[in-house]
Amino acid sequence: MASFRHTVTVPRPPDEVFPWLFEEDKVPQWTGSLDGYRVQGELGPGARVRQTLEVSGHKVDVEMELTRYEPPSGAETRFSMSGLDVVTSYELTPDGAGTELTQTLDGNASGFKARMLVPVVQPRLEKKLTADLERLRELLST
Repeated sequence: MASFRHTVTVPRPPDEVFPWLFEEDKVPQWTGSLDGYRVQGELGPGARVRQTLEVSGHKVDVEMELTRYEPPSGAETRFSMSGLDVVTSYELTPDGAGTELTQTLDGNASGFKARMLVPVVQPRLEKKLTADLERLRELLST
């Protein structure tokens, strides 16, 4: 099991921050290495979110299911790829006039190959996710 958590404080209330987590016109503005982003269906539980990312020079298509969608306090997505099951959650907590935004990623490797890849991929993924959230914080600080 691999786990990662990063928190940023954004100087806007949760109802202004939450739309930036999934809306098609907003996500590409703060997500690095993103070549495509599309929501299939209405945003809410059961919606599919398809991302095309460039990872180490390779394009990777990820289709996530939105499993929890509770604006403006939190959301969760799940996807599986190459023996790795990943759950990503966002929690938004009011913090004065702003928001404490925490992203948590939990990965469970079910196959031998996936278990061998986790130690190699995890540091890169942590660096990318941290940079993305910091970019979102900066974007919403202006």
